[in-house]
Amino acid sequence: MPEGEKTGIVLAPYGTAFPPALATYSRIQESYEREFPGSTIRLSFASNLMRKRLREKEGINIQSPQSALEELCDEGHRRLVVQSLQIVPGEEFHQVAAQAMEMKRKAVAFSRLEIGLPLLSGLPDCRKVSSLIYALCHENGSHRSREMEAVLLVGHGTGHAADALYSLLQQIIRKEHGNVFLATIDGFYDIAGLLPELMGSGARVVRIMPFLLVAGGHAENDLFGPGPASCKSILEKEGYEVVADRRGLGDSEEIVTLYQEHTRNALENIRSL
Repeated sequence: MPEGEKTGIVLAPYGTAFPPALATYSRIQESYEREFPGSTIRLSFASNLMRKRLREKEGINIQSPQSALEELCDEGHRRLVVQSLQIVPGEEFHQVAAQAMEMKRKAVAFSRLEIGLPLLSGLPDCRKVSSLIYALCHENGSHRSREMEAVLLVGHGTGHAADALYSLLQQIIRKEHGNVFLATIDGFYDIAGLLPELMGSGARVVRIMPFLLVAGGHAENDLFGPGPASCKSILEKEGYEVVADRRGLGDSEEIVTLYQEHTRNALENIRSL
């Protein structure tokens, strides 16, 4: 592989139309710029809907992954990584990967293109994330005893087979972390299914935290919203005191570091040829 070829990294989350959550994406991009100083970093949103809403309501233009790749190519970058910022390799991840591979198949003017895997791509990733759970849950500290407080991490979930990774992580967390639970909005492990186990924990207070990259619309509505189907409302109906912890996973430097490990693996695959 020729030396001196320019490298570009396209960060590819689903995206958000919730303006406060955009700051988290900016911090992730800044972290990548520090960690990969020889590379050009571009933020893209995989969701056409999120890009459209931001453009129409906020006047903010964010590229699609394909547009970002094309622009990097036009600027002379020949080694490219599309880093998925999804949680699991579900439908959204495969759509982004398919678009990138289609560009690669058409032999657009770059020498190598690789895909960086999502946060949870197998058992080793689940174990790494579990090892960070204590830091994630107790970063802000708690004035209550751990015996009286449970932490409920709530992810999106998916109908894709990759939803099994949430179930795997839930089992590892339950084995390693006392009163910490993982539920999903649309996946197998929903909050209703976890209620019996949560009740058996003896906790009287539940701290809800998004197991989402950013605390956007899903966090505000499905986790903390006033509607009867939100996690907060369901738990309060069961008599729990609920604490809303609005930090997304992207606000944790340790979690961002795990994504960066996947990016380094992709870059190593490029360098090996």
